[in-house]
Amino acid sequence: MNFYAFRYFSPVAQLCCVLYHGTYLAQRWDDESGANLHHLVDESRGFFVEVGINDRREQAAVLRSFKNSAPLERYTQGGQLPEEL
Repeated sequence: MNFYAFRYFSPVAQLCCVLYHGTYLAQRWDDESGANLHHLVDESRGFFVEVGINDRREQAAVLRSFKNSAPLERYTQGGQLPEEL
């Protein structure tokens, strides 16, 4: 799965792709909602996708996708991620 192709998919296609091909990694919660972190493989190190709940529709929705590791800090809670991520 190519990261840039994934970003052109419709929201429904993105969600299906994550649930079928992605690997669940972690979950985080803030004051009002939560998100699940998934990893998808591409031609390089892969990319990450956050899936959360759309409060208005009460349905799962892709919140964002990213390749860099900076957003992963929200999932570590003081731990340290491996260098290869």
